[in-house]
This record gives sequence, structure tokens and C-alpha cells, in this order.
Amino acid sequence: MLIFIILLAFVIYIWLKSRFQFFDRLGFPFVEPKIPFGSLGKVGQTEHMSDFLRREYERFKEKSPAFGIFMLTKPCLVPTNIELIKDILVKQFDNFHQHGIDIDFRNDPLVNNLFFIDGQAWKDLRAKLSSTFTTGKIKMMFPIVSEIADRMIEYLMSHSNGRKELEMNEVYSSFTTEVIANVAFGLDIKCQGNPNNEFRRMAMDVFHPSGWENLKAIFRNSFPSVAAKLGIGFNTQRTIDFFTNIVRDNFEYREKNNIQRNDFFQLLINLKNKDGSLTFEEITANSFEFFVAGHETSSSVMTFCTYELALHQDIQDRLRAEIKEVLEKYDGEVTYDAIMEMKYLDMVFNETTRKHPVIDNQLRRSTRDYKIPNTDLVIPAGTQIIIPVIGINYDSKYYENPDVFDPERFTQENIKKRYPFAFIPFSEGPRICIGLRFGTMQAKLGLVKLLQNFKILPSDKTPNPMKYSPTAPFQSPDGGLWLKIEKLV
Repeated sequence: MLIFIILLAFVIYIWLKSRFQFFDRLGFPFVEPKIPFGSLGKVGQTEHMSDFLRREYERFKEKSPAFGIFMLTKPCLVPTNIELIKDILVKQFDNFHQHGIDIDFRNDPLVNNLFFIDGQAWKDLRAKLSSTFTTGKIKMMFPIVSEIADRMIEYLMSHSNGRKELEMNEVYSSFTTEVIANVAFGLDIKCQGNPNNEFRRMAMDVFHPSGWENLKAIFRNSFPSVAAKLGIGFNTQRTIDFFTNIVRDNFEYREKNNIQRNDFFQLLINLKNKDGSLTFEEITANSFEFFVAGHETSSSVMTFCTYELALHQDIQDRLRAEIKEVLEKYDGEVTYDAIMEMKYLDMVFNETTRKHPVIDNQLRRSTRDYKIPNTDLVIPAGTQIIIPVIGINYDSKYYENPDVFDPERFTQENIKKRYPFAFIPFSEGPRICIGLRFGTMQAKLGLVKLLQNFKILPSDKTPNPMKYSPTAPFQSPDGGLWLKIEKLV
């Protein structure tokens, strides 16, 4: 037995040594790996992935068009050259169309959605779902979102006496939870001030996993075949059962009672009933994906936007003045067209997503060998690509004084001066976020109504500088975002 253990340990050592020479053999510099976490060190424990990527991008950006990292033992390539990133996302899309996440439908049917699937299945589903995210369909859902935003304002009105300190990240997350529950699942829930609401608790499970769940995610990504055999899916069985039951109950209720609503869920039902182009399982998986994509992204933008506005009162005053001026043209009514007319709001929104990118990295995988132009470097087929959005956003080559919050970076004149792929908050190319316009709309709508009614101020608990929660999959303030809000006279 002792001899066997020694031999096994020796074999594992030789295998790891060979594995960790992957980038050496290819000629790419890399972050030195250590057992058991590879290159990631304390990512997911005491450091957020965005902090890691920003630091390593800065270290390697002048040394090579890309550098390597190891997630446990899985090699991943991080491009730093903006032209290479353009090739990956657009020009060579056929070679890099996969997100590179190995999925296991048997253990987790919720991953059978637009984000996870690849190839022809992705093309077919994207074509089907594109019709549900047109401007006309988003305008159709606008009144639902507006009503829920009004409920958020009512809640804040009742809790803002004496410039009370509030944890605003929870307020925004409750707002977007109500919105997505309504438009994606047809549920009119109330979770402002009610964190024990079942839907809200499920959102917390999905978006704020424990350190143990993060380690499982890294393991699943590094050893997908082993994870599949062990039954380790992306979502817990509790999450799978919860969302499957909600979709089934709501679908059967609408069909039985012939109920039609102006929401995303109805659009999916219509696709199923029209020509059978969607199955019940696809409705469930894509409703869940809409929940994932539309919940945390929008609430995160609102969180970090109001954080920056609290620290920059001059920008807040200018934005509020624009809101007042534009709404006067619309008789004081907040409409979709009015929000689209607010140019400074768009600048503030964009600068927020630059400084605090909701998606700090984007995933791709090569399907065949690719030689990087003007180099001797080759990206082998099957290589996982991690595009460091956070690194690009803080690169002083594209953004002078990148730590400063400055919406003027996004005037039309400055946008034209800057290389376009230096700003890709929601990806680019054929796999750009399909729900971008809806997510932007709900975040801007919530911000407009908030600034109409309140002045936002920092409190003693407001973090400065910002520290991200290391266990959150998206950027999220560690310990929440505490701000003071003052009713406008």
C-alpha cells in the first residue's frame, strides 16, 4: 500500500509538472501556478477575480499579446492585445464562438440556455429569441418595470426620514428581483424590505454563493467530466426544482385560463405555441437565464452608479438637471423615449460600467489552432480564453487617470477618438448580450426615478475605496453599499 501511494504521488507530480509547462511550451508568459489553486491564489476567498485580472493584465500587457493562468490545473489564456481581442470576438468568431463552458444537461437542465450552448444549437436559439428583445417588445414591458420602480420609490420614501442610512445594494437587488420575477416568470412579488421572500432568497443563493460553492465552481470548470460523474452541476437541486416548478405552474395556469401578458414569459409561450420552436425545457432554461442576466447586472450598475454619484455631487446635480429638463418635454412623465433622450445619463451609465464592469471578464474557447498575426505564437484548439474587460477599462493607454470617475470620457467626440474595442461592457460581435437593451432600460429607469425624488449622500459606512466581495460571481460591494438619501423638496 505504501509503495502504491508513493507511486501514485509520483505519477500525479509528473502529470502536474507537465501540465504546468503548457504555456512554457507555447511561448506565452504566465502567472506561476501553485497547488491546489493554480494561479488564482486567494481568488474567491479573500480576493475578487476582477482584482486579480486587473493586476495581472497590468503586469503582462507590454510583455506579450496574451498571458496564461491556471484555474486549478486548467490552462486559460488571457489576451492583452486589443487587436487580438477584436479577432476573437468578431473577425475570427467562427473559431472562437464557444464560451468554453462544458455543460451537463443531465445534472442541470437550467443550463440549456442561450449563454451556455454553442454551435448550431446556439445559432438556432439566438435567431428564435432575437425577436423577443426588439425595441418594440421592450417598450411593451416598460409599464411593468415603471410600476415596480414606483414601488421602490414608495419604499424609500417611508425609510428616508432624517436622511437615514440605507443599504442600497439590497434595495436595488430587490427592485430587479421584482422586475425579473414579473417579466420572466409572471410573478408579481413584493420583496422590498422583505428579504425572506422565497424568490429573493433564491436570488441570494444564485448570486452570492458561499466560498465552498465557489470552489466547486472552479473544480467543475477544471474537471468537467469528473464533476459530471459526481453530479456537480452549475445549480443546486434546490434551485433547479424551484425554477422548474415556477415555470410549470405559471405555464399551465396561463394555458388553462387563456391569460395573455406583455412580458418575456408570454413571448416564450408564443414561440412554443406558434410552431413548436421552443420546448418547455427551453422556456424554463431561458427564463432562468433571463433572471440571471437581468437581475444582478442591472442592480450592480445601479449600485455603483449611485455610489459614484454620492461621491461626486457635481455630477449628480448635472444629471438631475438633465432629467428635469428632458421630462419637461414629456409633461413630467418618465417614458422610454424620454430616457433614451438623456445623453448625460448615458455618459454616466457608461462610465459606471467602465469603472465597475458588471462582467469583468468574458469567456471564449478556440475550436482550432489560431496563429496570432505578426507573431510566432499559436493558440491551440480547445484553449479557454478569458478576455480581461477590467484590465482594458483601467488601461491608461485608453483612459487617462483610469481610477477617476469621469463621464466626459463618453462624449461623442471622445468616443470617436478611442479605439472601439477598448469599451466592451456587454461583449461584442455575434455573442453580444441579447438582453442589453432591456437591462439598460430597467437600470436607467430606476436611476431616473431615484434622482427625481432623492439626493444621494455618502455615509460613515460608505466604502472609499471600493472593495469587492471576493465570493460574489459579479462585482458586489463587500458588506453592501451604505448611503444616505435625502428627500428633495
